[in-house]
Amino acid sequence: MPELVRPTVTLHYEDSGASSGGAPTLVFLHGWCDGSPSWADTIAEFSREYRCIAPDMRGHNRSGQPRDFCYSAEALSNDVVALCQSLGVAHPVLIGHSFGGYLAAETARRLPGFARAVLVEDQLLDLRGFGEQMRALEAVIRSAENHMTFRTQLYDSMTSPLMPPESRALISRMKDQTPVEIGQALWAPLFEFTPEEMAERSDLLMQALGNQPSLTIEHEATPEYHATLARLAPDAATRVIDAGHWIHLERPADFRAELRDFLSAV
Repeated sequence: MPELVRPTVTLHYEDSGASSGGAPTLVFLHGWCDGSPSWADTIAEFSREYRCIAPDMRGHNRSGQPRDFCYSAEALSNDVVALCQSLGVAHPVLIGHSFGGYLAAETARRLPGFARAVLVEDQLLDLRGFGEQMRALEAVIRSAENHMTFRTQLYDSMTSPLMPPESRALISRMKDQTPVEIGQALWAPLFEFTPEEMAERSDLLMQALGNQPSLTIEHEATPEYHATLARLAPDAATRVIDAGHWIHLERPADFRAELRDFLSAV
């Protein structure tokens, strides 16, 4: 597995396939306490036609922990950009699941024009409601003794019977191996942003989907969110695939069909 050495952290990533005929490079971003292996089957199919890159976020799976312990959204977004630049990738398609979807939108927010297109899988970018829910659990999430119990309960609640046993084992392993302090650090903004700051960031993330062709895929219908998204990024497309949180693992054929259709238009 190749690596990129940055000033404060070493990042591991997968790089397979090759684009041809002007096809874009696909960059797959995994979620909170997850890792690039969750994209392996999707990449195995799309690498026949596209160059596919899948980094492990700092502190996750095989990537190192930053010496300055910085897990800000800006730092994570800079990692994505630095990796693309080091590999000679211009205007990638960013495909992010869960926190990776947030990261894709954050990159589009900070750097309009960087991404050729953005796909956000099962990550509502209006963080107001989610932030309120998590703030009620702040003491548990930030407790070293109770954090892993919370994390396991959360993961169990987000999977459905559609999840193949081998995929469930994979995400469970990565969930367990991600250190407590990293899981806590990535969610710090949920507790440290004021409600006004959270509202502003949410609106900017949704507006950023208007910077390039964008698609959101959720596991259930969220009419209020889709209405807000349509107001702030009217050209962003939305789809719903009935599944658990890991749509690309639970309904892989349907997810890949949506991704392929999206890529054909960008």
